[in-house]
Amino acid sequence: MRKWVNLVILAVLVSFSSGLAQSCLANARANGLTVGTSPDYPPFESLDKNNKIVGFDVDLLNAIGAELGLKVKFVGQSFDGLIPALLSKKIDVIAAGLTITEERKKSVDFSRPYISGPNVIITRKETTGINKLEDLVGKKVAVQIGSAQEKIASGVKGAEVKSYNLYTDAALAVNTRQADALIVHRFVGRAFLKQYPDLKIVAELNQVDTGLALRKDCGDLRRAIDTAIEKLEKNGKMEELAAKWFK
Repeated sequence: MRKWVNLVILAVLVSFSSGLAQSCLANARANGLTVGTSPDYPPFESLDKNNKIVGFDVDLLNAIGAELGLKVKFVGQSFDGLIPALLSKKIDVIAAGLTITEERKKSVDFSRPYISGPNVIITRKETTGINKLEDLVGKKVAVQIGSAQEKIASGVKGAEVKSYNLYTDAALAVNTRQADALIVHRFVGRAFLKQYPDLKIVAELNQVDTGLALRKDCGDLRRAIDTAIEKLEKNGKMEELAAKWFK
């Protein structure tokens, strides 16, 4: 009798746990998917002339939402506050050109990578002597607070790391000679070069994967998003979006 009761309790607990695991996707279907981003990282996300958030990540999440039948809403905020907002359930997903790192995996789950590419070092065209990471010793290096690139710059002993709330401010700092160099993802770096013709890419660094971040208790939502990303890769939509934003 006692064994039978224990089995019943175990079955109830398993059923309850399964219900919790499905709650994130069910909530997104009922209330929409709230996506947090930092719109200062073109072409992944930025503000247009009407202060509307636009970019590759925006189009990607809207495409994912269409595949899953979810209404998508974007919330802009500072980059370093995105993971805390996710963990406190103020947002459901982070879409911010986010580099997948082992350190971040300790607190969040990531979708399958949807973009891969290297970080780069950017300087002014007039600058000489910076061709690799070690050349940043004694230099002022601009990065964004909380970014993977900030950690790279901080690993260069003797470099003066200048961290900014916005990556657009970091790029401006290099352009206006407040900093000597900028470390950023290559795709974003190319966007800044169009904005500031006096800047140039002088070195490629480590290859990184970019993904969407979700809470660890939202495995059902992550799996659904992964399936949608895979479908977008197979049907050519991902290539279409890349051609639009990363040309």
